[in-house]
Amino acid sequence: MLKKATALVIAALFLCGPVFADIIVLKDDQQFQAEVKNFDSFYLNVELSGGTPVSIPWNEVRMINHTTTASSWLEETHITKDDNEVNTLVVPLDENRGLEKALFPGLIMHGAGQFYAKDQNMGMSLLSAEIVSVIVMGISLNEVLGPNEQDDSLKVSKIVFYSGLTMFVASWLWDIFTVRSAVSDYNSSHKFLIDGARAEAALVTSTAAAVISAPADVTATGVENTKGENK
Repeated sequence: MLKKATALVIAALFLCGPVFADIIVLKDDQQFQAEVKNFDSFYLNVELSGGTPVSIPWNEVRMINHTTTASSWLEETHITKDDNEVNTLVVPLDENRGLEKALFPGLIMHGAGQFYAKDQNMGMSLLSAEIVSVIVMGISLNEVLGPNEQDDSLKVSKIVFYSGLTMFVASWLWDIFTVRSAVSDYNSSHKFLIDGARAEAALVTSTAAAVISAPADVTATGVENTKGENK
């Protein structure tokens, strides 16, 4: 049984390709594999799967998931929670991730998908439209919901309220339906150190190896325990 499990693990790793190293997540949601070499107070020095060395400013790093190298508590002292601009372009942005952000937190903060796509102008336009729509609805909300007589003033208040509601929904839907093209435009206009297909394949390989190796460890432990009991 142990030999069979080991053979399955080896076959899976062979088919998936080599598991390279640690997983780095930057503050703009770039996620990629790299081997952590060393670091100082200002930069995290890593090596990408193609052997390319990269020095990443600490204020651009969100998280390091060590899979092959040892972690250090000093890393946590350099990683900040500040939302800094990321200038290190390692992998393209993910269109699906952009859509997720447009849905939520995009419902609360319109333009979240555009901000992910690094289109600050459109993001601010949609956020401004949301703020204006909330103010417009707020001004007329009391009169619309209150027990008022059906007069011209109430009709005007309803028009104002539903105009604000329309603006709110439209600005959110605009973000949802345009975020994919915004991400695509950003990716096509910038050069990245790793293309999207390679980065996704590496992450899938790492996850598959972790999932597959777990049963093998359990099987090995069970076989050793059985041998001990037989003795």
